[in-house]
Formats: sequence, structure tokens, C-alpha cells
Amino acid sequence: MLPPRNWQNSAVKPATSTLNSEVGTEPAAHRQETAMHTSPGIVRTALTAAGLALMAQFLPTGVASAAAPEHEWVTLDDTFVWNDCGFPVVQHDTGQLHFVAWFDESGTRQRQLVAAPGSRSTFTNPSTGNSVSSATPYVVHKTDNPDGSVTVAFTGLRFMVRGGGSTYVDSGREVIVFAESGVTLLSSAGPSADLCDALQAAIG
Repeated sequence: MLPPRNWQNSAVKPATSTLNSEVGTEPAAHRQETAMHTSPGIVRTALTAAGLALMAQFLPTGVASAAAPEHEWVTLDDTFVWNDCGFPVVQHDTGQLHFVAWFDESGTRQRQLVAAPGSRSTFTNPSTGNSVSSATPYVVHKTDNPDGSVTVAFTGLRFMVRGGGSTYVDSGREVIVFAESGVTLLSSAGPSADLCDALQAAIG
């Protein structure tokens, strides 16, 4: 869920990824992308947007139904390693993802919602064995725009970590637009503690 801010240079290495759909059968690539890119702990950077934008590929888009939205429930159980804070971090993300997609009469998706009210991230320093865990509930609203761009609104708690006598919180709302020309952050609100500072205090 949350490699840190300098995401262009981050070396995120998936260790294990299990994502089970309760509706139908998903291709392996679908499950892997969902596990790696829908996590709410992503810090307040373009990484948040870059991962969530991949939701465009998550649900089938060929259902011609404008009468009712399509629902899908997916279990997330994902472990990966990243090393951007001066020490390696093993991150384990769990949660139940609820995907809802709306289509027009032609079967083209117009918008999508992903909710994860019970999601959670656990961070472990393998060198010391120290761990810290945080609830990471969130809701993502994704709109497919007529010009081919995508607008993503992320609302929720990315992390709350206690360490060194302090409490570090990253939460709030971000609205981001993805287009072929690049990524644009439209708005951002809420406290935005640095994840590396939080983990250094808690498990470093």
C-alpha cells in the first residue's frame, strides 16, 4: 500500500500476492495489479494516483447494462518489500475491496468506486523484527472522462503510526487527473506525515 514519496526511484519488490475474488474468476494479471495498486497506504504523491489509475483495468468493461452497477468483492492479502527509508521494510496489506462500476448503454464504463473500510497495513523491519500496524480505510472514486483522461478522488486514512512519543498521520482527500500528457494533482487536503519518519520512529 505504501512505498514512500520518492516513488520514481523506489525499488518495490512483491514477495507474495494473494487476491481472491468472490464473484467469478479473475486472470492472474488482474489479481496481481489489484493487489499491488489499490492499496490505501500510498503516501500523498503521484504514486497514489499512479497506482489507483490502474483500476481502469480491474473490472470487465464489456457489460452492456445501464440499469444497475456491477459489483465485485475482492480479498486483498499482499506482501512486498521496499527500501526507501534507509532500511528494508516488509509490508503486509490485508482487506476486503468492494468494486462498483457504472456503464452506459453501450457497455462503456463511466465511473468506478472502490471501498475498503477494513483494510490494514503492517510494516516490519526484518533487521530488528520490530513491527507496527495501521488501519487504512479508504474510498476511491474514479471517473472515465470523454477525452480519455481519468479523474481519481482518494479519500481515507493512509496510515496512523505511533513511535518515539509521537503520532504520525497521513489522511484526507486528493483529486488527481491522469492523461496521456501526464498526471495533474487538482487538490489535496488533510494531514500528511512522512511515512519514512513514522517508520524510523516506530520500527527503525
